[in-house]
Amino acid sequence: MSKYEWRVRLRPNSLTEDPNDYLAEVETAGETRRQSDIIDHIVAGGSDIRRETIKAVLDGETAAKEYFVLAGYSVFDDLVHLGPRVDGSWSGKETFTEGKHRVTVNAHMSKEMREKLKQVGVRVTGIADPGAHIMLVTDQATQLTDGTITPGDDILIVGDKIRVVGKTQPDGTLEPGINVYFDFADGVTSVPAQRITENAPSRVLARVPATLTQGNYRLRIVTRFTTGTRLLAEPRIIEYKIPLKVL
Repeated sequence: MSKYEWRVRLRPNSLTEDPNDYLAEVETAGETRRQSDIIDHIVAGGSDIRRETIKAVLDGETAAKEYFVLAGYSVFDDLVHLGPRVDGSWSGKETFTEGKHRVTVNAHMSKEMREKLKQVGVRVTGIADPGAHIMLVTDQATQLTDGTITPGDDILIVGDKIRVVGKTQPDGTLEPGINVYFDFADGVTSVPAQRITENAPSRVLARVPATLTQGNYRLRIVTRFTTGTRLLAEPRIIEYKIPLKVL
């Protein structure tokens, strides 16, 4: 018997025409866990170290990892291996060009973590609703899928029926309101994506506004897309169930 269990629902794979091809969507156990939750877990385990001390140590570890990665080192711990990477094509004697080249970080699971995953069992709970939805958001700067996003860089949104389309106005422009939005936690402020460079029914690549400040955001797609070239009579709103965060 497995020590842990992940619950999944099966969703049709929109990238193939096989009606019996499904993808598993993990039903997350709850909201994304952050440093305060880690401290709570340590304290609940019986630690007699003060919360302030635990936080100081965790802050120090984060700062040290940040320093080493920024300085060009690979960083390896019991969970993840971080490695510096520069993306883009080069002509030979070309220097780094902002926009064409990009500094980023690879993140890979450690061998220890891969072994730990053998303790996880998977239970299929049924077939998911085939309607429009956002399955996963990946920060292209870090390749993380934990909800953290990088202002001024792209996120890859994967789901179903998420293509951003609307009616064309007489002047040739897209009707107002159709876009990818980042809604601030205050429920009032909403900022549209800077640009969309990939726009398909199952994949949207959107640029996170460089103006986003530290805090929590809700990702929202407003679109008339349904199937093929047919448009919905009214725009629909597709929300990502996991909150996004700028650190």
